[in-house]
Amino acid sequence: MIRHMFTIIFSIRLWLRMTFTLIYLSIVADLSLLPSNDLPELPLFPGADKIIHSCMYLGLTWLTCWSFQAESKRNQYYYIFLFSVSWGAIMELLQLFMHQGRSFELLDIFSNLVGTFAGLLFYIFMARYKEKPEIKRADNNLH
Repeated sequence: MIRHMFTIIFSIRLWLRMTFTLIYLSIVADLSLLPSNDLPELPLFPGADKIIHSCMYLGLTWLTCWSFQAESKRNQYYYIFLFSVSWGAIMELLQLFMHQGRSFELLDIFSNLVGTFAGLLFYIFMARYKEKPEIKRADNNLH
């Protein structure tokens, strides 16, 4: 059942994959650059924003791998890793220079890095899992 789901995910047309990725990228940029007073106040535990950063960049990296079909050219993983980490660092630098109530934090960049790495691993796992041939069990019924 999971392999069937992966097959469906990987069969989505390239233009639609790219569209999803660009929309997600713009959402990440919007959330990263919105003034702090425009963000909702969520009563979360301390450090929750670091988990949110990791999850956002896990999604961004996975979608980028999916859009560029990274499993077909293994060296694309390196470029996608560099892109995602660089995007996160640029978002942090823009927060520093925009003076909109947001602040530059090295821990945010580290959280983005963790999410990027997790997204790569998750994508590689899915791509390899979909490629494995089905294992058929012999029927053990004696006639």
